[in-house]
Amino acid sequence: MASTLCPYCKKNSHVTPRWGRVYKQGTQFRVAATCDNCWKLLVGEGAGTDVTGNGYSSTESLDQVNLAVARYGRSLIWLPLAAETPEVVDVPQSIGRAAKEAYASAAVGNHMAAILMARTVIEATAKEKGITDGTLAAKINAMRDGQLIRPAIAAQAHEVRFAGNDMAHGDIDVAPEPVDAEEILALMGSVLTEVFQDPARLERIRAKRSGG
Repeated sequence: MASTLCPYCKKNSHVTPRWGRVYKQGTQFRVAATCDNCWKLLVGEGAGTDVTGNGYSSTESLDQVNLAVARYGRSLIWLPLAAETPEVVDVPQSIGRAAKEAYASAAVGNHMAAILMARTVIEATAKEKGITDGTLAAKINAMRDGQLIRPAIAAQAHEVRFAGNDMAHGDIDVAPEPVDAEEILALMGSVLTEVFQDPARLERIRAKRSGG
């Protein structure tokens, strides 16, 4: 039985095939299925070697499609795409929303969008702290000079800026790899931790200690 993260109910759920077709000499298949949790419709496409195991080159037999799903369900790409994103806590709502959009973009393969949104998060962080003048480079340096971030974190913020500048200025001839977006998002997360999340955690610990 196939399963996926449902884009509608946001649950990791099994799906039940309702219609499908094996095609292209029996090596590829499409399937329409419903989420077992919310019953909404998803469409998947997969591939394998003789996916039915019976030499079918083309069939709409649901039994054969179910066999293909059982054998090669892990290769299915489900539409609409669903993105599982980490929680972004202890940050202003607008910044958290932008950070989750960055994570979601990377999760569905939109790596340029993820990197550009990470750059946006860095600039929005500076503005949230009252640093509104100058270029993003100047804003990052101002956060460093104002001891909002340590020099090491400032260096990470600058790397996010460098990567995002390419997208912001239309230099998109070389597409980023998935690992590029992953690394940039990790650096973005370090900035959010430094500016918002660690101070919030410290305040909670102090409040517990003092009985507040």
